[in-house]
Amino acid sequence: MIAATTPLRIPLGGGLTDLRPYAERFGGVTISSTIGQAAYVTVLPPLEGRFEVHYAGGFETAGRLDEIHHALVREALRASGMAATPVRVAVWVDVAGESGLGTSGAITVAVLHALAAYRGEPSDPERLAETAARIEVEVLAGASGYHDPHVCARGGLLRIDYQGAQAHARAVRIGADAKRAFERSLLLFASGRQARTKPSLDLLSAQFELALPVLHEIKAVALELESALEAGDLERAARCIGAKQHLKMRLPGHFSDAFVEDVVARVEATGAAAQVPGGKISGYVLVCCPGGQHEAVREALGALREVPFALSEGGTRALRV
Repeated sequence: MIAATTPLRIPLGGGLTDLRPYAERFGGVTISSTIGQAAYVTVLPPLEGRFEVHYAGGFETAGRLDEIHHALVREALRASGMAATPVRVAVWVDVAGESGLGTSGAITVAVLHALAAYRGEPSDPERLAETAARIEVEVLAGASGYHDPHVCARGGLLRIDYQGAQAHARAVRIGADAKRAFERSLLLFASGRQARTKPSLDLLSAQFELALPVLHEIKAVALELESALEAGDLERAARCIGAKQHLKMRLPGHFSDAFVEDVVARVEATGAAAQVPGGKISGYVLVCCPGGQHEAVREALGALREVPFALSEGGTRALRV
């Protein structure tokens, strides 16, 4: 049996500038980090010569690849040259799907990594990320941007620059003490909401030209965030994280409603900053408490469930069990 583990991620700045139309024309920038929560994929030889796919809330068996409904698994098998090679694939994730924490990107990378290990072929994070991003952005017609597979495959607190599909990643140059302080400033809450990303991104794409000024601002704020983190300036970093949320709320798409406005206002009343991760209204709220407002935030968001988490360094990994 092959088992692959790929971390999820929290976006901090620049998200949506990694979408294909923007990245191709202007170049995108994201600042984000992988976290301890992850996607897990196992691959086993087939039973009775059929594909099997197990995942949260579903089980499929198919004689042909095109009969598989789980799009990420199906297209990962196709991209791996295994359209006629039945296997058993199982997918687990530490959070609910459509969470805004990069689940689809992490799953796609993990499936590709597990399949490469199953075939006994070498793989590296960059190539896995490129293939996973092509599946999400091109094959599945813009179900995501380029960001998630690239950070999830590599791991760490990264700045990633995008020129179309080409991605260049480097670690944010933050000192160890400043990084620990930044990590301690972060809180994560589950809202229990779920929404698909693609309909939101379709609305954004339909009004892309009108959205450009805001997307340019989002990229500028990402660069400011990197500068703040490298300087160890948590107050400025928090302002950037909050500014990204307010910019998202100005965009066409499913980025804001009364719930989001209320949560952001409650957090900001404590002096902290909030961001609702992902390309839609996601199931989580990320909060940065640069002045130690943790207890005030917990009280303000008492109806939401706090989720313990930590930033992580490692990227995708696979092993034969």
